Formats: sequence, C-alpha cells, structure tokens
Amino acid sequence: MAEMNPYEFRQTSGGQGQTAGQAPPYERQAVERPVAVTVFGLLNIVVGCWGLYNVVLSLHKIIILYKGHWTIRGTLYVLGPFSISIGFIIWILLLGIGLLTMKRWARRGSIMYARIKIVFAVISTGLFIFSLFRVWSSIPNDRVGPVIFSICKSFIRNFVYPVLLLIFMLSPKVKQAFAAVGG
Repeated sequence: MAEMNPYEFRQTSGGQGQTAGQAPPYERQAVERPVAVTVFGLLNIVVGCWGLYNVVLSLHKIIILYKGHWTIRGTLYVLGPFSISIGFIIWILLLGIGLLTMKRWARRGSIMYARIKIVFAVISTGLFIFSLFRVWSSIPNDRVGPVIFSICKSFIRNFVYPVLLLIFMLSPKVKQAFAAVGG
C-alpha cells in the first residue's frame, strides 16, 4: 500500500449532496505545522525585533553624535543604509508571521531571504577581514581577542542562521506541509 502524505487533502467517502459528473467533496485535514517552521517563524520575529532595536539605537547614537552638524549629504549617507536595513527588518518580521500562519509565500520568501543573506555574509565578512589585515599590526595585543570574537559573532549571525533557515525550509517535511496548505 502506498504511503499517504499526512498533509494532503483527502476525498470524503459517500456521495451526500453529490450529483452525476461532480467531483466528490474534499475535507480539509488539519495541517500540523512542522516544528522547524514554528522555530524559524519565531526566530525570524526575534531577529526582526532585534534588528529594529539596533536600528533605533544606532539612529539615536548618530543623532546625538551629529547634533548641530547635520547636513543634507550626511542625512542621505545615513538614511540610505538605514532604509535598506528597515526594509530587511520588515521583510523578516512578515516572513516570521507568515511562517507561523503557514503561508506558502513565507516559505518561498524565507528561502530567498536566506540566499540573499548568505551572499551578503560572504561579501561583508570578506571585506571586514580584508580591511582588518590593513590595520592588524596596529591593534594592541589586549584587543585582539575582542576583534576575533567580533569576527566570529558576525559570521555566526550573518551566515550560520541563514544556512540553517535554508536547510530547514528546503527539507521534505516542510515542503510537504506547505504543499498541503495551498495558497
């Protein structure tokens, strides 16, 4: 006997209310959300909230630092990167909510988000290490540990999380669950 997908719709038995030539009605079976979807939905929301906190904190510091010395050019330099950050934050928050409500677009968006973040992580870590080589000899010995810790933390945050997100969103169990949900 063929194994049945536990997330798919099943035909009801019997023909109540059915006329000739009409397909039998389908029952919508309750789709159980995989644990990975719940975990990454919540993690996406946490990552988004943490990012929002960091943007607000950074803007606050910049406003205090440049108080009285603000120019239009400076405003553009600040608002450009921050608007991109805010866009990514809103995106990850929406993806988290979408995953928790089992929306197919949230899975596809999470896969796209993970791929973009992996590319950015490789580029930014490479640029950071390249720029670090230029000043490595001027870093005091007592500051080398925190610098290496910063590189590792940045790598984990920017690379490991998106890779795990990508692996779990592409897993067969998650694919089946979202295929059964439809729309």
